[in-house]
Amino acid sequence: MKDSNILEHPLRIAAIQFEQNPEDTMKIPGILAQYGFNTEQLLHVVGHEVYGLYEKQKHKQMLQTYLQESAKYGTKIILYANAHMIYPETLQAHPDWAQRDASGSTVSAYGTYVFACINGPWKKFFLTQIRDSLEQNIQGIFLDGPNCITEGCRCVTCKKLFQQQFGHSMESASSLELSMFKQLSVATFVRDVRSEITQSGKSVVLYANSIGLTHNVTGCTIDAVSPYVDIFGTEGGFLFYGNPNHVSIWRGSESAKYLEGKSDGKPCVIFNAGNHQPWAREMHTAAETIQLFASTVANGAYVWYGIHGQIDDLETEAGKNALSFNRFLADHEEYFTGTRPYTEIALLWSQRTADLFPSQVEETDFTGHAEYEQKTAGSFQKEFQGFAELLFRTHSQFAIIGEEKLTSAALSSYKILILPNVCCLNKEAISVIREFANNGGTVIATLETGMYDENGTPYSAPSVFSLFGITERKEIIQNIPGCSYMQIVNPVTDSESTAHVFAGFCSGSLNCAFTPDCQILVNSFFPMEGRYNYLSNHTYPGIISRRLGIGNVIYISGGFGETCLQYGIPELRNLFRDLTQKYSTGYLSVNNVYSSVEVELRLQPDQSRYLLHFVNHTGQMQRPMESLLPCRGIQITMQVSSPVHRVYTLYAPKNINFNQNGNSLSFAVDVGDYELVVIDYSASN
Repeated sequence: MKDSNILEHPLRIAAIQFEQNPEDTMKIPGILAQYGFNTEQLLHVVGHEVYGLYEKQKHKQMLQTYLQESAKYGTKIILYANAHMIYPETLQAHPDWAQRDASGSTVSAYGTYVFACINGPWKKFFLTQIRDSLEQNIQGIFLDGPNCITEGCRCVTCKKLFQQQFGHSMESASSLELSMFKQLSVATFVRDVRSEITQSGKSVVLYANSIGLTHNVTGCTIDAVSPYVDIFGTEGGFLFYGNPNHVSIWRGSESAKYLEGKSDGKPCVIFNAGNHQPWAREMHTAAETIQLFASTVANGAYVWYGIHGQIDDLETEAGKNALSFNRFLADHEEYFTGTRPYTEIALLWSQRTADLFPSQVEETDFTGHAEYEQKTAGSFQKEFQGFAELLFRTHSQFAIIGEEKLTSAALSSYKILILPNVCCLNKEAISVIREFANNGGTVIATLETGMYDENGTPYSAPSVFSLFGITERKEIIQNIPGCSYMQIVNPVTDSESTAHVFAGFCSGSLNCAFTPDCQILVNSFFPMEGRYNYLSNHTYPGIISRRLGIGNVIYISGGFGETCLQYGIPELRNLFRDLTQKYSTGYLSVNNVYSSVEVELRLQPDQSRYLLHFVNHTGQMQRPMESLLPCRGIQITMQVSSPVHRVYTLYAPKNINFNQNGNSLSFAVDVGDYELVVIDYSASN
């Protein structure tokens, strides 16, 4: 792939997702430039409503004029290309362009369009439009999609192609085969678009609307498109579709961490919708808008901000906040260039486990809400989300990594690896995890981690047993909330009490026997028949610790993360905090702060800077949040390797008094909606 000037600086992408009044169209480039956007993902000139696809005869002259106007401000144009739907009336002439369900019916998109089949004849039409658009002076192409419906397209073309690839009919396909087929279909589609760009000889970047942190419901995963795109992007900021109070306040941050963990240096973009989904014309609150921007940049991603209405929507309070924050990013671009995270903890996202043992899918523009029957002792997705929540609320510095990062080299930069009920692990991955612990790392694993192979088949003799110190897996214990309790028997810190009994797992847990070298940290009581009965006299190991080489393994028999996610038990959160602090270096300590204030430490080595982001998610107990509660006097202590000569804030500009005693730096900071603390240090000679 050729480099493009569009990637030389941080991207600040605006997207006006709805056709505009003719008198407003040519005003847009000037408005966007005024507020610091350096790129536009352009739909409104080549679209109707939210359908956008360049057609030469219809759009050529208007697009040329718009490109010339944008060029006056130095704004780069990424052309929107609808890669997932067609008009219903198109089916009259092209019935073979649509995706079909098992009954042979077409599948509705947004209620008014129809999903297009990415393997069928429509693909030829689409590639022709891409080829024509490359005649224009554009700098990028964005694919909205491509995707497959949840159960996979069952049209004639897809059935034939599946038979060729897998050697049997789609009707007898396993869930894993259907997942693989969707991913292969998307990969081939994006590859062919990349081929059109290459043949044009132009330096045009390409990216797609990929899914993240869910099972492979559409086929458009980061893994599928990775070889062919220049930018990774996902809709981490399209909120809320369902009940806002059920959406994690960390949603955007998780998405950005996930992309960065996959990127290997490629730029990452979080798509942030300006509206309150699913209402296209209902704008977000001003507070939620700040959080969209702040959580994105605090985790190293670039901002895409789109409105699904008229340009006047930018005059709302939410729109004004978006423009103001983007202007801040433009004015301080140097602080968002060439940064990298400073982390010691890796949280594993297992795409294979999510695909084979899904628990739920959130409603989005491409998917409907779905709940799945749980086939394992606990939910991987809820366990993952719970540990992410714990890490954010304890202000831990962590990365989200995928299975491809389970290599000795990739894990060498971490102190702690968390495996949240990662059921599916192949033997090579388990060997790498064992090596990580032997070499001094700490592994924290829960429930049925590593007890299934990469195809979802239970191991007859799981090799993780010798890693965790398990000698016998006796039974799965189904815990009913209110009927299960725990007790610390070997404290992690001096402040923990062995006398106190506190709430236990809310999901299934495993009753196992362990080798003599395992130390029981926490015992679980066998569940009571009812919540007001006496505690059982019998217990089984709930959390164990063992040395392995010069490292450590912490095995948790139940759904620790899921319980914290669903019930927020303080004792569990505190126990987790104590464990992570014990086995990490403690280079950053944050005190006198709400747990809902996100703290992200990044480095800028070329500029000899630490960058400490504070994203305030502290609202008024209901979403969407309308205002945020400031947090004053946050106490920071961090370890630095060089003399610090200045500490200052950027968002509410001021110099900060600090103390440095050897390698220990301390200071206090106030945070309103967001803050970025810059710590300038002297570069080593």
